Amino acid sequence: MSKTSAIETFRSLAIGSKLWFRQKDTERYGEKPVEAIKVNLHDVLIVGAQFGWALDRSDIYSPVTEETLSGATKAASGHYLGWGIFDNDLQVWTTDPTVKRAKVKKVRPSLIGQRFTIMSLPEGADPAIKVGMRGTMVQTGMETPLVVLDGYHRTTYIHVSHLGIHKRRPKITMDRLPPQTKQVLDLLKAKGSLTAIEAGGVLRARSLAKRISELKEAGVSIIAENKLDHTGQRYARYHLRAAA
Repeated sequence: MSKTSAIETFRSLAIGSKLWFRQKDTERYGEKPVEAIKVNLHDVLIVGAQFGWALDRSDIYSPVTEETLSGATKAASGHYLGWGIFDNDLQVWTTDPTVKRAKVKKVRPSLIGQRFTIMSLPEGADPAIKVGMRGTMVQTGMETPLVVLDGYHRTTYIHVSHLGIHKRRPKITMDRLPPQTKQVLDLLKAKGSLTAIEAGGVLRARSLAKRISELKEAGVSIIAENKLDHTGQRYARYHLRAAA
């Protein structure tokens, strides 16, 4: 925030408004922004003050009510502890800058109809709701979407922080095979069968079973033959099934 915008922010606040400020002459009292109440065009009363200048009630403009002044600190002399606002390395906030506010996470409307799992229980949840319970999203656009739970007697609002949403991925088809899955298919066609060790040696494929699963999803007919190697370890050899 520039010095000009800070002083303009202060000037634009109504008399009696609460604000937080920091400027060069408050540095000796700590780095935390000072909570204050605007009482005239250039002075503030410090809330919970441990320091400040003496301001008389006559220095405080009439829009400031006694109720507003109840948050200000009054010295033994009867004066209020305040501070002058000057355009010298000034920063002004209209909300407490030391408080981190959680961002509201809104659920996209595109997730309507999406499946989810209850990952944790909100406080005061219905005893019938259990961790791990599955359901479907029926209303979104807010941080507490309306959901219908499997086996639950009614729809309910559950905060998105308690949900594990299962995002759908597009169905794999022959024209949308991942590059390594295409390579596995080509190798299968060339060799007729394939094991994980062979795929790893030729293609550096780390998970042949996953590539085979993608090929099956795309409609490729593959048979898995379970075998034992010379050490007794079980492995699978995958064969392309001949077209009928």
